[in-house]
Amino acid sequence: MLKLDTRDFSRSAYGGLQNVVRNVNPSYHKKASSIVQGLPAYISTWGLHRLAGDAKKYSEARSDETKYKGQVYKEFLTTLQGLTKVPFAPNEPATLINMPLSTYSGLNRLGVELAREWSFWSVTILGEAEEV
Repeated sequence: MLKLDTRDFSRSAYGGLQNVVRNVNPSYHKKASSIVQGLPAYISTWGLHRLAGDAKKYSEARSDETKYKGQVYKEFLTTLQGLTKVPFAPNEPATLINMPLSTYSGLNRLGVELAREWSFWSVTILGEAEEV
């Protein structure tokens, strides 16, 4: 059974968002903050497998106007993987789609909780959200 210290969510969220700050062009930080604040609803509605699909799609985009989204999504999935130690490829949706249902469901639930923590820290680290 996986045991988590609730502070691990804060440490992971804070560290993951610091990586976003380092990897995303500063002119997109406020837009990234908006994306982060929408993550709990996104994951609750669509699931981690679709988030991984969007991470892949946007990471491969040529335009900086959308590339930052892929960087945010990929960093979120990488942070979730590091927190849970569940083996999946953050940039490959098939690893989540083909995961046993009980593992995926638990991971998805933890993903929602981590997304809430990311949302909490987003304004502090990335700034006030700007319309996407």
